[in-house]
Amino acid sequence: MTTAFILVALALIVIYAGPTLLYICVGYADYVIERRRHLLAVKHAVKRRSDEL
Repeated sequence: MTTAFILVALALIVIYAGPTLLYICVGYADYVIERRRHLLAVKHAVKRRSDEL
């Protein structure tokens, strides 16, 4: 009985919060990609500057 209640509750959460969870996941993925791109740009700039010295 408890397992069925938990499964129904999880199904309702997924159904009603599905779009919100999707937006959160996509937003976090975008943040991670942009952060990685920024760190690579900084790393490249530091390397280029150290090559000039």
